[in-house]
Amino acid sequence: MIKSIIFKKTGSLALNLALLLFSTFTMAKQIPLNKLIGQFDEKKDDNFIALDSTILPVNKKGMYLQKEPTRQLIKAYNDFKKVHPDIPFVVVSATRNYTYQNGIWQRKWDALSTKFNDPQKIAKQILKYSSMPGTSRHHWGTDIDITSVSSAYFRNDKKGVILYKWLQENLPKYGFCQAFNDGRKGGYQPEEWHWSYKPIASQYIAQYKAILESDPNAIMKALTFTGHDKIKLENLVKEYVLTVNTDCY
Repeated sequence: MIKSIIFKKTGSLALNLALLLFSTFTMAKQIPLNKLIGQFDEKKDDNFIALDSTILPVNKKGMYLQKEPTRQLIKAYNDFKKVHPDIPFVVVSATRNYTYQNGIWQRKWDALSTKFNDPQKIAKQILKYSSMPGTSRHHWGTDIDITSVSSAYFRNDKKGVILYKWLQENLPKYGFCQAFNDGRKGGYQPEEWHWSYKPIASQYIAQYKAILESDPNAIMKALTFTGHDKIKLENLVKEYVLTVNTDCY
């Protein structure tokens, strides 16, 4: 009888685990390609919320984020303000869809084209801190930039140093990881300000990686930004999408 009860409990646990794994796998598989590469309008997506409708401080109106990371970010913000009420904690960037990212890319491409004749060199210069359209984690509605996009602020300014230390020590408790940390071999320069909501973003990057391994052309043919046909597109996409903090996988 005891063995029977143990077996039933063990079997139940195994079933629940299997269902959880299946659910997670299914959720990842169901992310549409257009969501992975930002070719959608987050303002018309019911799973997104306008940050200026929340208590979170923002530096501009019209920024959106998925609802779950928003809830967790609000908790983090409230807890930070309890101990550091006079230090800025401001969302300066959230979801950026393909069109928005393409505007950033185009402006930088045009500016650098007057300095360099080599498209690959232009792309690498832009990619120090800005993504190619279709490859940004900001497409997913899981990532935010906090307070400043200058490493000098977080390394040299007294308030920035305090903020960064708190973010490192505490944001993981709310599900966030620093996507672009020190020590990576390739990819973007370190970004102290860029934080990613791992429970959802890890599903996005897993599916993006799977497509890059099985059918990379499905992504490549959807990327039509300036210079896409003049650079080593697939190599750059793989490097800059996948070379992130291992804590974010």
